[in-house]
Amino acid sequence: MVHVDRPVVRMFIQELTTVRWETRIVEGRGLELKVLGPGTLRRSYSFQDSLSLVEYQVQFERQLLSNGYGVLPHSERRSGYDRRRQPRAAEDRRKQ
Repeated sequence: MVHVDRPVVRMFIQELTTVRWETRIVEGRGLELKVLGPGTLRRSYSFQDSLSLVEYQVQFERQLLSNGYGVLPHSERRSGYDRRRQPRAAEDRRKQ
């Protein structure tokens, strides 16, 4: 069984408009692509295999690029590990 903590995120921007892709493994259903934007538009697509997902993403990316969108170099604001999931090295400083 595969567990994925965070989705793979990719962002596209055109002036003040953004489109966000979130790709993740959905247990028992294959792969899922959520497209958030532009604006309040929300869509979700399911794929049985990675080849189908990638083919769709390539087609969709070409459409976005031809409509004037650009790819943001860093799609996720957070980087590194999630410290909330790690045990503390010392006692809680607030309890002193």
